[in-house]
Parts: sequence; C-alpha cells; structure tokens
Amino acid sequence: MYHPRLKGSYYEAGKHYATLLYQKGIRFPQITTEQLTYGMQCLPILKKFDPNVIQEIKGFAEGFQTNVENVSAFLLSLGVFEMTGQCSIFAAYNGKEVIVGRNYDMRYEFRKTTEAAFVDIDRRYPYIGHSDCFIGKVDGINTHGLFVGISAVPHEGIQKGINFYFAVKYILENCRTVAEGIEVLRKFPSSVGNNYLLADSSGEMAVVEVAPHHFLVNRPNGPYIHCTNHHARTPASPKWNWSKSKERHVSLDQRLQEDAQNMTIDIAKSIMSETKGHVCLNLKKHQFGTLYSVVANLNTLEIHRAEGSPQRAKYQVDTRLGKSYN
Repeated sequence: MYHPRLKGSYYEAGKHYATLLYQKGIRFPQITTEQLTYGMQCLPILKKFDPNVIQEIKGFAEGFQTNVENVSAFLLSLGVFEMTGQCSIFAAYNGKEVIVGRNYDMRYEFRKTTEAAFVDIDRRYPYIGHSDCFIGKVDGINTHGLFVGISAVPHEGIQKGINFYFAVKYILENCRTVAEGIEVLRKFPSSVGNNYLLADSSGEMAVVEVAPHHFLVNRPNGPYIHCTNHHARTPASPKWNWSKSKERHVSLDQRLQEDAQNMTIDIAKSIMSETKGHVCLNLKKHQFGTLYSVVANLNTLEIHRAEGSPQRAKYQVDTRLGKSYN
C-alpha cells in the first residue's frame, strides 16, 4: 500500500504522485479502444462536474509521461466494463462519538496498487483517502470529521456519466456535513450503481443509493447504519450475491444491534475482522477478498488501518490527519 502526501495545487499534486510512481518503475496501463471512446464521451461531463480535477489529471499525465486522454479514459471507465470492489461499511453513534468501519474487498492482484493518501489541496479540506487507482477515492475522512465510503451495486447497461471515484474525492474536498454530501450526490451524474455511506462527527449518518436513474436517501432507525453490495430496498439477485452481500449485511446488522450503543475502536475492529459472517471476506475461488480495513473515530480523527485482511494484518494508527487538524 502506498502512502503518498499530496499538497499544493491540483496540477502539482497530480504531477508529484505520478512522478513518484514512474520513478518506482510503474507504467501507465494500456487503454482499449472501447475505454478511450467511452472516456472521451464522458470527459465533458467530468469537466462540468469538477473542473479542478482536470488540472490534476493534466499534472498526472505529465508526470507519468502519457497523455490526458489516456488518463481520463482509464479513470472514467473504471467500474463500467468490469467488476469493482465488494465492501462492508458501517457507522455507529455511541451517544458521544461516531465510529466507522470499512472493509474494502477486491481481487487479490490489486493488493500492490492500493493507497492511503494524505491530501491537502490548496483551499480545500485536508483528508485521508483510500483508493486502488491513481486519482479519485473509494473512501476517506476529512478534517471536519466527515466520512464517505462506497460499495458497488449492480447496474444495467453502459451509461455515460462519472464514476464514484470522483464523487468521493469531491465530497471529501468540499463538504463538512452529511447534508452537504447528500446534495452533491443528488446532482451527481453517475455512470454506475453504488451505495454511499456518509457520517459526520455530529452523529448524522445516511446511506445514499445512487445509480444512473436512481437516487434514494436511507436514514438510520437507531444509532447505526450499514451497507454492503445491494440497495437495501432492492433484494440482491443470486448472481450478484457471489460476494456474500446478503450474509455480510445480516452479520453487520446482528453485531451492530448488540454493540452500537457501546461502540469503540476495538469493537469496530472485531466486527470488521469477523470471518464467520463474511464481513472479512476471503473467496479463494474468485481470488477475491479484503485488501484493507479501516476503523475510525470521527470526533477525534483517530484512524486505524489494517493493510491486508484484518484477520492477519495488524491495525496501525495513521496520525497524518490529526496532525493536519491540530
């Protein structure tokens, strides 16, 4: 797992990270004609949604000695033509503090490309964000104690739009509260289906269902909320449930009913390390499982991360965000 520190302008942050990767011998992936065509169709939508990220892509392309078209097409096509991460996420309010837990499940071949970045772009909120691609994030926590994390959900066909990587990144950089994050997603032109779990240090939390033709905000009925890889009000199909989405959802619900009101970082770790209910996933047949696990306190900005399956890898404290906040 890489641990970059990205600061300065969007262009400077993109170029710095790409240069580091290039110096390590990493080369930009080959882009198919299908990806390039699709990406160029979606690029105007991305420019309208977030003009700043285009500058980051330009810097990244220069640092990686490739072109903007290749980088844009690669990023915009992620999750559209192939399988994306299968994840388990929760937030719980114990009456004083909000604790979140998040396991990111993906093909084992992606282990070496995961990252935990500290990002401090000029005039934007600093944050710790995780990802398995070069630009964009799958989850993160910013200095205002706002958490957002995604899980993939089935969607029909190929739709022009923008994927979750850009939505999560934008929310972390620009939003302070769950309410602000929801408003971003309400207008977000999504190309794929996702659950977005948002939680902030005030105790507000929600799971927002987003797809090309679908938007729904789910609020908690009690002191916790959680999601896996299906929309809560739409049963997962047997085909989609290869990643044990239903079982993980039930397992999380059972543990959270018992532990939410007394939630601590240690209890969160035990929940995310659970293998019996598949929350900590290991599907050897598919060479697929938990690549990293994060638990955090949104009030203190205390972040613990297991880089690998939490059944084997120890959780380590990431202090970079707290130092930025203080």
